[in-house]
Amino acid sequence: MTFPATTKCMACHTTIAKDRPAIQKLAEFAKSKEAIPWVRVYAIPPGITWSHRAHAKAGLACALCHGDVSKLTVMTKLMSVTTMDGCIGCHLDNHAEASCEMCHPDR
Repeated sequence: MTFPATTKCMACHTTIAKDRPAIQKLAEFAKSKEAIPWVRVYAIPPGITWSHRAHAKAGLACALCHGDVSKLTVMTKLMSVTTMDGCIGCHLDNHAEASCEMCHPDR
């Protein structure tokens, strides 16, 4: 996963939550064309293969893994999606494959 281009963020945030300080700051970065100094909230542990694309193709809503971020003023880690327990639990709950090779292809 990479961080989105500022223009992608601003496609919605010109009207959505535009009064929030963080969004106003985002708009300033967009206006100045300066890169946003993103701070990573979630990090995939070394040795793990994981894909947003596979989860999106399965029709999963972002909130399933990330929680309701629309209620946050600053992005924070709401769910334990980068732990083995979090991944396996979700896969089992959603009847998805949960074999070791799904995340550990070298095993």
